[in-house]
Amino acid sequence: WLKPFWLKGTSSSQRPGNLYSRPLPPAAMKTLHQEESIKVPKGIKVTIKAKHVEVTGKHGTLKRDFRHLPIELYLANSGHEVRAKMYFAKSKQLSMLRSVCS
Repeated sequence: WLKPFWLKGTSSSQRPGNLYSRPLPPAAMKTLHQEESIKVPKGIKVTIKAKHVEVTGKHGTLKRDFRHLPIELYLANSGHEVRAKMYFAKSKQLSMLRSVCS
């Protein structure tokens, strides 16, 4: 077969633009399971239903909706602790988990 003059004498893996001619960047590793927890102070009532969180205290009520985030939210220790879990997340996705817990 006819080859252009600049490719004569080179193998297919050495040609410019070939997929295997350059080393690929390392793939970012995912964290299999990450869990954060928040202790609920006395006098505060927290309810979680389908990622809708409602916190009631002496100064009023705060409602937040976390349906758009791929996390699990649930109450632990008979309502004295809120736990948030995330599975198979990269480092930037884990920042969402830490933001929810702040």
